[in-house]
Amino acid sequence: MFEKFKKVLFLKKDLDGLEDYIKDFVSNFDGILRKTLSDTLLAGGKRIRPALFFICAKNEKYDVKYLTPAAAAIEILHTASLIHDDIIDNSLLRRGKKTIHNVYDKDTARHVGDYLFTYSFYLLNRYHDNRILKEISETSKLLVIGEFDQIKTKKILWQSEDVYLEKINKKTSSLFKLSCVLGGLLSGSSDSDIENMRKFGSYLGIAFQINDDLIDVSMDKSGHKFDKPIGNDIKQGNVTLPLIYALKNTKFKEKIRDVFYANTGNTVINDKIAHNIISLINETGAVEMVRQKIYFYLNKARKVTKLIHGSERKSGLAEICDFLLSSVEKTK
Repeated sequence: MFEKFKKVLFLKKDLDGLEDYIKDFVSNFDGILRKTLSDTLLAGGKRIRPALFFICAKNEKYDVKYLTPAAAAIEILHTASLIHDDIIDNSLLRRGKKTIHNVYDKDTARHVGDYLFTYSFYLLNRYHDNRILKEISETSKLLVIGEFDQIKTKKILWQSEDVYLEKINKKTSSLFKLSCVLGGLLSGSSDSDIENMRKFGSYLGIAFQINDDLIDVSMDKSGHKFDKPIGNDIKQGNVTLPLIYALKNTKFKEKIRDVFYANTGNTVINDKIAHNIISLINETGAVEMVRQKIYFYLNKARKVTKLIHGSERKSGLAEICDFLLSSVEKTK
């Protein structure tokens, strides 16, 4: 995706270098571990988190060889969290391929995820900076707590927007913040720049997750294709912002509740019920309310970019915002 970015031309080349680094890492293994790492780490993906890291690290001290292991650690940590998410959600596919636990078993998937978690710490420990270890430790803690929060609130329809935002701040936004902060730390940026990068990562991460949840209920009237199966969150019983907003509509809330709990004895909501819920959500006006919330957080992220020193940083972070905005527009 980054080949279309006009203001940060260095990014595609450096992300290509990251891809080579990850391929070399995977090639060190054989058997099941090599196959599972190849099917996850090399399965594609936007690489948006390492991109944020490289952009935030861009200043006169920029040294891509020095920075690439940290970028790899960020992507490896993200992949580990996805493997664990897939186990919990019992997902069949990830980026169009069968999930590890679906090919092998949950124990294998869990061990692969655990290995990737520990390897991300190993890579970052090589920088001998306690601030970095503190940041990744805090992020890892939030990722796990966020997952637990999602599990305990599944199928609980009457939860507030604040509860939802707290969950995604832990589960998604935390890794965006880490990506930006590590870029600032490893480039020797000022404390004020690093804190503004943290804020940017927070706002962008929230917008990113809300958009992901919006895609989950998109009827795809325009023919656009998305990177995730539609309705997956609904099927898993995850209560996301589109559903929270739809339940505010007094005309539809009882109907949505009745449909949502129609197969309450089953772990997963079936395709027919999920489709009915999505249809009801799209009748309530909730979708446009969700878009406006994404715009709200994207605008907050854009304002913060103006406080960060460095023209390439400013323009690069702004282009990331533009990329997410274009994704939001596809849901119309």
